[in-house]
Amino acid sequence: MFNLKHVVHDWVVEPVLSFVAPAQCLICGEPLLQSHKVVCQSCYSKISPLDPAYLESLRDEIRTPYFDDLIVCYPFDQTFQYLIHLLKYQRQFSVAELFGERLAHFVPLNFDLVTAVPLNPARYKERGYNQSELIAKQLSNITRIPLSSNLLIRLRNTQSQTKLSREERKKNVKDAFTINGEVEGKRILLIDDVITTGSTLNECARELKKNGASWVTAAALATPTDFFQSDDISQMDVGDRMLNQIHG
Repeated sequence: MFNLKHVVHDWVVEPVLSFVAPAQCLICGEPLLQSHKVVCQSCYSKISPLDPAYLESLRDEIRTPYFDDLIVCYPFDQTFQYLIHLLKYQRQFSVAELFGERLAHFVPLNFDLVTAVPLNPARYKERGYNQSELIAKQLSNITRIPLSSNLLIRLRNTQSQTKLSREERKKNVKDAFTINGEVEGKRILLIDDVITTGSTLNECARELKKNGASWVTAAALATPTDFFQSDDISQMDVGDRMLNQIHG
């Protein structure tokens, strides 16, 4: 069972890109070894890699992909759900450091730049940071692939994707992005935290390709492997239920 007292910290993290490593595992609360910055080895080992067969089925579901390759590291299981909830809703920025390090193990180095899917403007104003950009920054620090933070601009406040069907998701993000920079002939690594149907990543890739990018690899940390059986559960719902279980 997760231990909330080891998760909620009293410090105010400032500035946004300042990472403070916790002294205890964010999941089980056990003291961390110096080599483990966020979660202990025991808890991390419970985050299983994504079944390659599911990755292939996800590729097939994206019927007209504009990206040239797709990388997804993990299933969106209970442990991963909890960690992404801490990053997105409880400002545990050290989780982005872990995710950036993990993703760096999965990607090749032959990119001209790395960028992240931009947040809904209203959500960015409310939250104050883009979790996918924090992950991309850590990956850039490790791989030395240059980071282009504002390459993609989200033009409007799109509806949350979490409770939309696949077709609704496509319509929701259609023409929602534009380019703010030069991408002609460039190989680009495009990062998001979670991929479900691929609609958002694909629309971003479409805009990059339209403006001359020679290659786009879409990369995400995780995907919910049961989405196509049931797509009515949001990430916020999951995190809230888990926190309620902790309180109980």
